[in-house]
Amino acid sequence: MIFPLSFHLRDREQTEQFGAVLGDLLSSTTAHPGAIVLLLSGDLGAGKTTLVRGLAQGLGAEDTAIASPTFTLRMDHRGADRTLTHIDSWRIGPDDLESLGFDELLAGNAVIAIEWPERIAGALPERSLRIRLDHAEAAELDGEPGRALTIDVHGFDDRQQRRLAEGLSLLVRAPKLTAPACPVCGKSAAGDSATHVPFCSPRCKLADLGDWLLMRHRIAGKDTPEFDE
Repeated sequence: MIFPLSFHLRDREQTEQFGAVLGDLLSSTTAHPGAIVLLLSGDLGAGKTTLVRGLAQGLGAEDTAIASPTFTLRMDHRGADRTLTHIDSWRIGPDDLESLGFDELLAGNAVIAIEWPERIAGALPERSLRIRLDHAEAAELDGEPGRALTIDVHGFDDRQQRRLAEGLSLLVRAPKLTAPACPVCGKSAAGDSATHVPFCSPRCKLADLGDWLLMRHRIAGKDTPEFDE
């Protein structure tokens, strides 16, 4: 069994990042054809709408327009290849889905994110991604507060499951890598200056070479220049 998978999301930024990675993985209509239903469960303030904002980023939709759809029930956000449809079922029941055009959505290729899916459970398709967000107690997760997220999948084949699991585990759990600092001046040695790494510029590279030639470099812990002997 690949799923379910659990993650510790330490803050809003990591919750949004998880959604962005997931949205990017789901953006391919070739790898994941047809409509994709995401069922988002969790208490108020657990981060469901924050995660949907990340989904929009990953799908290439306008994330600043993402808000809780409690009063509009359904919001559509056009992405690069798929539309993100955001539904809040807090105030509706299974019989209300027809008026929201739910059958038409399932016949297309949208990513359909549903908050409070428990209220319309009897009308939901088996093929879905089910995400549970809970407030995490600091004592339970490495001493750091945040959110505990569990994701499970139903109706996806083994290849699709592996693709999702590997992408989420690699990209969400990997630490951010910081750019190396130039040993001469301390500036970042990444970006346009990457050809001079670990130096930020040809000037610093030559300065370092000059120090070697003039025997100014020392081995840590020694009082004499490295080339004195």
